[in-house]
Amino acid sequence: MSDVTLPVGIPVWPDTLPLPRIEGYGLAPQSNAVRTDIDAGAARMRLRSTSTLYRVRAEWRFSQEAFAVFDAWWMHALNQGVFWFAMPLAGGLGVQTVQSRFIAPWDTELWQVKAQLEVQEFPRLTADETQVAAVLGPDAIALGERLHTWLNQSVAAADYW
Repeated sequence: MSDVTLPVGIPVWPDTLPLPRIEGYGLAPQSNAVRTDIDAGAARMRLRSTSTLYRVRAEWRFSQEAFAVFDAWWMHALNQGVFWFAMPLAGGLGVQTVQSRFIAPWDTELWQVKAQLEVQEFPRLTADETQVAAVLGPDAIALGERLHTWLNQSVAAADYW
């Protein structure tokens, strides 16, 4: 499965703050296609780039003290949300650390914060893994993980090679 490489030195979501809540969490890829209508025939489409940006709806429920930490971190470490940062977020392959940034300032009611994030890439299956999963079904992903662990930890640890 593909891993996302994060730049060195970017701010990291504080371990003392909770991750976004399941309720209200949403993930949507942003269109990366350019469509050109032509006089006769089907329109032509092409990709602007090979990377995909995702828009994430996130909500957090903080205590007053945790909100104070979040607000200060957003202000100082992220320069009022302008800087990219590393944060664990849920995607198709589970919770993975991805490169995120705030699209706009967050909104709050008491200590419940709502925000929209922009994420550069979510880890996803490789083209080969997609073909295997298409034939064997989604359970092949879990089987592949167990097989990988067995081959690289159990067999390698037994020093058979």
